[in-house]
Order: sequence, then C-alpha cells, then structure tokens
Amino acid sequence: MLPQERYTRLITYLQEHEIIKIDQLMKLFDISIETARRDLNHLEKEGVIKKIYGGATLVKKEAKEPATSDRMTRNLSEKTAIGKKCAEFISDGDSVLIEVGTTTLQVAKALKEKKNLMVITNSIHVVNELMDTDFDLYVIGGKVRHGEGSVSGAVSMFELENFHIGKAIISAGGVTLERGLSDYNIEEALIRKKVVEQSRETILVADNSKFGRDVLAHVCPISAMDLVITGEGLSPEMITRFEDANVNLVLADGSAGHQ
Repeated sequence: MLPQERYTRLITYLQEHEIIKIDQLMKLFDISIETARRDLNHLEKEGVIKKIYGGATLVKKEAKEPATSDRMTRNLSEKTAIGKKCAEFISDGDSVLIEVGTTTLQVAKALKEKKNLMVITNSIHVVNELMDTDFDLYVIGGKVRHGEGSVSGAVSMFELENFHIGKAIISAGGVTLERGLSDYNIEEALIRKKVVEQSRETILVADNSKFGRDVLAHVCPISAMDLVITGEGLSPEMITRFEDANVNLVLADGSAGHQ
C-alpha cells in the first residue's frame, strides 16, 4: 500500500474513532513501528493530526463548512469578477485543471470562449458547466461527495499521477500568510496538495472572506502559489501584508498587487 493511500485510510479511521494508538496503526496497515511513526510525523507536519501519548488524534479547528447552496450565492459578484480575471491568464490550447469550489466554478464559466482547452476536474459542477463546449474534458475518478458535488479519495490521488498539468486553478477554505492554504475536508485537502505538486503553475482563486482564516486541514504554504487572484473586497491592510510577503497578488477589479 502506498503512503498516500495509508494517509487517506488513517484519516477516515480517525474521523470514525477519534484516536488511534501506534499498535492499532501497525496492525491496521501491517507496517513496522518505524513506518507508523513516519506516517504520523508526516501528517502532523501537514497540520492534519496531533500526536498524543502512544498515538494520534485529528487536529480540532474550525471544521464546519458552509453549505454549497449558501456558498453558490455568497459574494457572487466578487467570485464572478475573480473568474473573469483568472480567465485572462489562460490561453487557447492550455492544459488546465479546475478544482472543486464555488469560485473555481466561476472560472469555468469564464473560460467557455477559449479554444482547444484540455480541462481536468474533480468537480461535477464544472463538468456540467463545460459539457456543451468542445474542450477535451477529463474527470478524476474516486468517491463522490454528494452535497459538495466533488470527487476525492485514494483513487483520485492515483489518477492525478497520470496527468501532466499545465495550469491548476484551485480554491481554499482559508488563506493566511502564516499557515498558507487550508480546507474543511481532509480528503479534498490531500487532493489539492497533490494538484499543487503535479502542476507547472498554480493559481489560487479566493474571495475576500477566505483571507485570515485557518480551517481544519493544511494544504500548502502560500509560497507554493504562482498567482493569487481575489476581489476588491480584500482590505488594504491585508493587501499590504501579502504584497510585503512577495505574494503575486492580483485584484479582480483590474488593479494588481506585487508583480
């Protein structure tokens, strides 16, 4: 069993049982104590678990994600502007991965006038949106999250290995300078992390409400983003902080931060 599959199954186990002991982990995956400790060290470094005496538990953070139906309409004008701005960075013929999210969905809508795109996605909403285009459209397989309209899990991790992604358009549940990107769902956080690793260029699209928020599962540092696109609702103080940290920040109203 590959490490990523163990990570996913371990997280599922912790969601059901809250705590796992080292000996349980060794028995569950038939691994040595050294491998068990290495797995726990990796997931603790990623901010997913917290090691306790003799085992581990999930990190407790802001864990309740707003319903998709609510997020579809929340800050919609800002998300639409972000989607249109992001489309300016996509060229005809590009290979693009569009990840699950209400803001990434607006990017998909804004791309429909492009030509000869290859689009990879784990979002059922994006598939439905682009169904009437002539794009080469690939769907990542895995477990469907019905309420979210997304596909994730160990199968998705394996399938991502087969794609050479030119540009990835991703979202986040939270964005901070200190902790980078985070997400409410641990499996989707792992998928997002894999997407970042597999892509030549990664673009984060996030409305202003995501900034300054650190939620359940760590994805990656902000420095892993080649471009961050947000809306004019972001406060001047927050813009200054990100610019000072050399984040390539672009505002959807057309003005730009650090370039």
